[in-house]
Amino acid sequence: MPSIMINDRMMQAIGSLERAIARLEQSVAALPADAAGLSGVADPAGARAALQSLDDLITELRGRTGG
Repeated sequence: MPSIMINDRMMQAIGSLERAIARLEQSVAALPADAAGLSGVADPAGARAALQSLDDLITELRGRTGG
């Protein structure tokens, strides 16, 4: 498989991840700080940190693929 096809598929996958993470970030951002248990998110601050980590990983992947 040519590397261009792989890069295109990887970029599409990264784009899908970015959109999903953006939706999750909006949902988590809307949670009050004391919403643990009410929203199903046990640790809103931890969820925010995890989403930021995913954002960082996507940025790194984009750099590797030239996107």
